[in-house]
Amino acid sequence: MTQDRELYIERLVKLQESVRDISGIDTRFMDTAIARLSQRQMVIAVFGAFSAGKSSVLNAILGRPLLVVSPSPTTAAVTELRGATKDDAKVQIAAKTEEELWRDVESTLQALNRHASDLSAAMAEIDRLTVTQFPVAYRRHVRFLKALRDGYEDMRARLGTTWLASVEDLRAFSADERYAAYVGRVDVQVDDPLLQRGFVFVDTPGVDSIHQRHTNVAFSYMREADAVLFVMYYTHAFSQADREFLLQLAGVQDVSEQNKLFAAINAVDLATSDEEREQVRARVISELRRLGIRQPRVYEVSAQLAEAGRRLAVDATDADALALARSRLRDETWQPDAASLTALCEYAGVDRLQADLIQYVESSADGLAADLARRTLATLREQLVARQREEQLRIAADDAARTSRLRELNELNQRMEAARVDSEVRLVRPLAQELHELLFHAGERLRFAYRDLFREAFHPGRFRLGKPTDKLREAATELAGAIGRRIDIELRTFALRAERLASEVLTGEKTHWEEEMSRLSLAGATHDGSTAGGVQVVDDVLNAAPAHLDGGVFEPFFRHFSSAKQFFEGGGQSAMMEATEPVAMAAAKEILATRGQRLVERCSAQLETALAAYYGSAAKRVANGRGMADQKPDPELVNRLQHVIATLADA
Repeated sequence: MTQDRELYIERLVKLQESVRDISGIDTRFMDTAIARLSQRQMVIAVFGAFSAGKSSVLNAILGRPLLVVSPSPTTAAVTELRGATKDDAKVQIAAKTEEELWRDVESTLQALNRHASDLSAAMAEIDRLTVTQFPVAYRRHVRFLKALRDGYEDMRARLGTTWLASVEDLRAFSADERYAAYVGRVDVQVDDPLLQRGFVFVDTPGVDSIHQRHTNVAFSYMREADAVLFVMYYTHAFSQADREFLLQLAGVQDVSEQNKLFAAINAVDLATSDEEREQVRARVISELRRLGIRQPRVYEVSAQLAEAGRRLAVDATDADALALARSRLRDETWQPDAASLTALCEYAGVDRLQADLIQYVESSADGLAADLARRTLATLREQLVARQREEQLRIAADDAARTSRLRELNELNQRMEAARVDSEVRLVRPLAQELHELLFHAGERLRFAYRDLFREAFHPGRFRLGKPTDKLREAATELAGAIGRRIDIELRTFALRAERLASEVLTGEKTHWEEEMSRLSLAGATHDGSTAGGVQVVDDVLNAAPAHLDGGVFEPFFRHFSSAKQFFEGGGQSAMMEATEPVAMAAAKEILATRGQRLVERCSAQLETALAAYYGSAAKRVANGRGMADQKPDPELVNRLQHVIATLADA
């Protein structure tokens, strides 16, 4: 915790104690601010496709091999790394609940067009599967199910349980797919200097995970994390899963008006020339911008070289590390002297990435802490000034002045009641209309993306081997899945925008009436617990089943395919694309409109509830003001309030 943050907390605690017993001053909002400032947590979420080197890069940033490199590509769990004292260090493994495991199994079977009624039936169905029954694109689904089946008898008793383990145990559970398939979450608390500064690193499942649950986890972390580190491999950046993740992140960043993405190209030592390396970097930057990341931060790193350099700095005779460095540098004569190790470290790029990442998160956290402290002090001052004025008015008031004040308070109460009655027409309906416009634009983005999605599914490589009919169905299924995922991306971003717009409406209405009440010197906290919460609809999207488009809608259009040559060189692909677009978009937009309308209705209802809560809270404050107009004034209170206000000026 920084010294400034500790100072903010100390000041707020002292001020809170000094005003806690003053009638009309609500300090509950200060409890919230102090609790937030006391949190040392700064979250950096690490994303990337399986085999991109997420764990290797994270190990390199931390300077120690805490995570298992290259876990099974179908079963990785969320792993959180936190700081702890040496005595409190521990590893905690949480198995999936039976419900979570069933959701993973059920959705994976459905992807293979297989079905089961429960886990026991699923195990019998899995026994009947063979990898060669399915197209290459679906074989990892089968491998996941087979591994899960192999570990079922050993792991079924652990479902829903959490246990302490050693780092060695963690490696076993991560490396053995039979057991890794059952792990839902891992919390690692270690004695580490960087982690003890308050940083929390989250190693997430691959963005190309087969489980929808992982997509929702990724969305939650990209929303809440202070920074996002996205790792891509030098030789195969920007798979479809990469693009979908970055599209979603671009939407989150656009809504939050933050740029917290750090993109790392791992294994740059594979470049055959400086020119090739620069071309890869330029392509990554261009693609990030095309996907909506306006100001990309791109780092070129080699986790393998960073690991070799770390080990050789400790022991220059480490034969394995020396062999690794020579291999990655393609120089059998390289020697680990001081100068070459410094050059190696610089070339590996991890130190620069770590420094920039830490500086960004810490400066952002310090800025947010300072802003929170300033806003909290300003709110307290507003209350104190209003309370002081109120008391001064009561001291100076004669009967005529008291009558005039009561009349003003009654008029304010009447206007607020009229605003409450009118809020549905004045605020809620316009919001719903704006949200419907956003849904329309979401549908248009789907339409604009359709042709790229079609070409990615119906590509020449798919039809080199196998029966054309089977390949057409495989491509249609993939296209339907890609459209469904795009719908989910649009709905998650739409839900974020809906929350923000509703919050702006609510804040605008509150601000208007707070100014009115400040003019009449009505004391009271704008952070009244009865108006907390606001509008929250994102969870409605996350808890819903994934959007599903039936690949069968494309089958009537397979007539445009007679051979691969005719399809890709004779216009068949373009003809099928033109013919399928209206049908596919009609089905996609219907799903988007139906689910979007539910979100609009939910958002509107929550805004109405939040507005009603605020109007009710404000009406109580007006009533308190009317009651206090007849109370005996306290001249000493005015002096006390003035003293605290002066103290605030110094704070």
